[in-house]
Amino acid sequence: MNDLQMTNQDLSQRQSMEELANQLTLADHLVYKKYLPELQSYSLVEPSEEMKETLDVKTCIKLFQMKELTLKKGEDMLQKLSTVYHSSMALGCSLAVMIDVPADGAPADIYLGVRQNPGRQSIDNRDLAISGDALEKGMKSNFPGSEVQELHQEEIDALLEDNNGSFGLAQSAIASVSCVAALRDKSKTEDKAFIQGIERFIDAMDGDAYTALFLAEPVTEETQAGIRNGYEELYSALSPFRKTTWSYTENESHAVMETFCSGTSDTVTDGTSSGFSDEQGRNTGFNFNAGMNQGTTNTIGQSHAVTRLRLPGKRTMVGVAAGASILALGAVAASAVFPPAGAAIVSAASTVGAAVKAGPLFGAVVPMVAGHETNGTAWSTARSIGKSLGFGMSRGYNTAHTDGSTVERSNAHSTNEQHSNGTTDTHGTVRTQQIEVCNKAVEELLTRIDEQIKRTKESEDYGCYSCAAYFLSSRPSKALLAANTYRSLMIGEGSSVESGAVNLWQDRASVTAMREYLKRFTHPVFARQLWENEADSLFYTAGTLVSGRELPMHLGLPTRSVHGLPIIEHAEFGRNVPDEAMPDEDKMNLGKIYHMGKEEAAGLILNRQAMASHTFITGSTGTGKSNAVYHLLDEITKNGQTTFLVVEPAKGEYKNVFGNCTDAQVFGTNPRETPLLRMNPFAFPENIHILEHIDRLVEIFNACWPMYAAMPAVLKDAIERSYQKVGWDLRNSESEKGVFPTFFDLLDILPGVIEESHYSKDTQSDYVGALCTRVKSLTNGIYGSVLCAEDALTDEALFDRNVIVDLSRVGSMETKSLLMGILVMKLQEYRMCSSGMNSRLRHVTVLEEAHNLLRKTSAEQSQEGANLQGKSVEMLANAIAEMRTYGEGFIIADQAPGLLDMSVIRNTNTKIILRLPDEEDRKLVGKSAALKEAQIDELSKLPLGVAAVYQNEWPEAVLCKIEAYPMPENAVYHKPSKMPHEINAEFVFGQLAVGKELEPLSSSEMEQLKLWLKRHETVLKPEDSRYLERVFAGGELDVAKTRKAVFDFFGGIGTVVDYCVAAEKSLTPRKEFLEQLQGQYGLKAAAADWVLNSVISMGMSLNPDAKAVDNLRTNFEQQGGRVL
Repeated sequence: MNDLQMTNQDLSQRQSMEELANQLTLADHLVYKKYLPELQSYSLVEPSEEMKETLDVKTCIKLFQMKELTLKKGEDMLQKLSTVYHSSMALGCSLAVMIDVPADGAPADIYLGVRQNPGRQSIDNRDLAISGDALEKGMKSNFPGSEVQELHQEEIDALLEDNNGSFGLAQSAIASVSCVAALRDKSKTEDKAFIQGIERFIDAMDGDAYTALFLAEPVTEETQAGIRNGYEELYSALSPFRKTTWSYTENESHAVMETFCSGTSDTVTDGTSSGFSDEQGRNTGFNFNAGMNQGTTNTIGQSHAVTRLRLPGKRTMVGVAAGASILALGAVAASAVFPPAGAAIVSAASTVGAAVKAGPLFGAVVPMVAGHETNGTAWSTARSIGKSLGFGMSRGYNTAHTDGSTVERSNAHSTNEQHSNGTTDTHGTVRTQQIEVCNKAVEELLTRIDEQIKRTKESEDYGCYSCAAYFLSSRPSKALLAANTYRSLMIGEGSSVESGAVNLWQDRASVTAMREYLKRFTHPVFARQLWENEADSLFYTAGTLVSGRELPMHLGLPTRSVHGLPIIEHAEFGRNVPDEAMPDEDKMNLGKIYHMGKEEAAGLILNRQAMASHTFITGSTGTGKSNAVYHLLDEITKNGQTTFLVVEPAKGEYKNVFGNCTDAQVFGTNPRETPLLRMNPFAFPENIHILEHIDRLVEIFNACWPMYAAMPAVLKDAIERSYQKVGWDLRNSESEKGVFPTFFDLLDILPGVIEESHYSKDTQSDYVGALCTRVKSLTNGIYGSVLCAEDALTDEALFDRNVIVDLSRVGSMETKSLLMGILVMKLQEYRMCSSGMNSRLRHVTVLEEAHNLLRKTSAEQSQEGANLQGKSVEMLANAIAEMRTYGEGFIIADQAPGLLDMSVIRNTNTKIILRLPDEEDRKLVGKSAALKEAQIDELSKLPLGVAAVYQNEWPEAVLCKIEAYPMPENAVYHKPSKMPHEINAEFVFGQLAVGKELEPLSSSEMEQLKLWLKRHETVLKPEDSRYLERVFAGGELDVAKTRKAVFDFFGGIGTVVDYCVAAEKSLTPRKEFLEQLQGQYGLKAAAADWVLNSVISMGMSLNPDAKAVDNLRTNFEQQGGRVL
């Protein structure tokens, strides 16, 4: 080959290497996305007028504002967003998430938007409308309860187009972030929580004004296929250069040698030497040398000489400098197979910065390795100068044997020179050696291409999108802060698959042009000149290709509340109620089903007959508990066949809501506010045996009063004697008069029973203080009128009509509990006597603040006796449960379920649970309603009027927004001026006490009077009844007949005797009797005074003992009485 051919080949190789280097540089630039950090130095392509018209904000964008975001506890938010985003971009529309903080310290407004694909734009923008609907409905279906509000066109224009809007003139700096988001290992966080949420970005920027725009443009399947094919072809093209193999072959050599040596030696020898040596050896040598050397050696007892070789023939081997990189060696070896490629890889590797720069390939100076050494007992100095270039190999064997003895003493000095020429022929065996070199730069490039191919496969499954984030601010520092904060949140395990970058633009022209792109939700386009001095350019955007699985990280929504967007986490409840087998007449509408924070259209239907199995309603103050009861009562009584009784010990609101209705009556303990509640706990229906009634009554006392030791037995004995006092036969449960005792009778008997006991005086004093004092308190004042009423309300009046019993004015908790217990006892006995088994619902009783009666008690027993209060409460709870069979339903309402006996919650079929802040209360009630842990926690966050509703036959609890009961205007109860059914002892004898002619009663009032006279026929003689009926019909008064009627009605001789006994024991007997008349018969003070005067006067006139009469007269008049 001549010199010209060698020159042409060298030029061709250089051109090929330059071409391949350029291609590798470009491939590296694209695979690693190394153009991204350089975008700010590229030229920005100005948006054309055609583009501005095609992507007009008024026609191509739909925008929605997030008002509230609702999350389901435990669900993956990113998976849901992936579904929403994929559906909204399925027709090719682009998606944008925008966070706008218009001023420093302002709340963050978060928007979701879609932009029409200009390539698929139609006249009616059908794709945009469908994509907008998909986005809105996707958010509401995947995040039920969220509030997503669509912006009107004027609002969109003000936000995007206005100079003072999010993309207005004030935004003088724009930063972009390009990266691949990746999740971090949650196991390394403290509570394994998601810590890459966009809420952390919003918190970091709190107080600063900015606009953040996160854009995603869908990539078509054709484009994805092209990208994948490109990666595969690039991989195939580069794979041959991943590894390089060197192969060396050695044969024979021919060398011409010229040697010149000179030296001087001085030797002194004195001694005797003898020795023996036997040597065998094998040597193999390989040398590769090129060099020049010169040196001087001084030796005592040893001589050393170095030769220099010079090869005047043609060079056939290439020397390599020490320290040259393995990459360069790989290039040289590759050149042996494909010379242009090897050099090109070196050039390309140096371009991408992956290679270590090699030293010169030719003419490197290195130490030589050829030569020989001579050892001996001599002193010598030697100089050597030589040149060498060669390659050799030798292999041989040698054997030597020496045996001798020498005695010598000599001095010698010598100088020598030597010059020789010669030709050497060397013959040896053939040897081949291979060296494999890995090109790490190419291998890493192939690894990245592999990862990109895997990502393209994932994109085929989840979709592929070009995604980037842009941050606009009035100050470059704020834009950069926002960009770097966002990028730091996105990085995770695997983000390095592509280069990430933050770019900043702050020159006016670039920022103005970029705002035109961004307000149309479009990536700005940049141009990079491909070759120097050529017009060809590559066009780039800041977008990186991400899969639909990665997209929710880039376009994330907050996972917890931020300033401007409340994030509410809800547990999921049921949404269906089994009502197929329910008759239409038994369906009651409680309200609307409530799901994930929003009211749904479907109603929640309850079975009216299920109310007979009792209902438990609980919730803290102000959660809508009373409204729930109002609504239930309204629904239950709509059919006109069911009535209710409300026992309210707390607020007294029920009388204001229902009390003014014509079909509801109100009774209370304050006669100024309501008609007085009048009942006798000792009275019972005819079919109830007196002993079982006494047992129930004693249990009521045990539940309401603290009793210990023998107190219950003493009290029961006194009650039995009270019945016997008024003529009852306890064994046969019979009475000729049919008169029931009162607490006044019990108070008279109780001290004697205590005295007859064998307890010590101290114990008797304790019992008198504990029992007599409590009983006496029930005979004083208002409570005497309520509990000792001679003219008590009938069971029909209390339990067969709509009645409200207002106990809110009662101050004593014990008295409240006692009144509630007596009502429950009387209701139970009445239902047992008047209803059949398994009846349909006919009456509902509401027990408000039921813990007053059914209080949770300790299961432990004291040393002095059994747990009487706990047993009594259990009896009451069981009685309530058993009344279901009589068609009696209970609605038990209480704001503190922890204070209730467990059997109350256990024995209720329907449970309505409103907001409960206390954890123990939530667990207690939630477990009884089959709630899961997340649902139990949800009870503390329920809004006003929303309750978890559960019936025993339901598969799961359902949240319900209970319908608001329509409150009447001016809902204040007014006591009727003329009360119905008020013909009583106060009315009759109060009229007679005046002593004037009476106005005739109306026909209806006369009927009531006849009923009253019939109820008291056991104490009034027939002639008394006829006289009173005639007087109230308008007849004349007869004083004697009037006094006789009074005497007979109020106990006659028995009352006079009782007064005489009291006069011996008490200093104020007349006062005590007046109080009893006022309490037991409801008489006013003037009427009571007239009645007592009449009874005592009549008694004295019938007593033949003059002395006794005088004593009685004296005492009576001293007490303030007057004998008529």
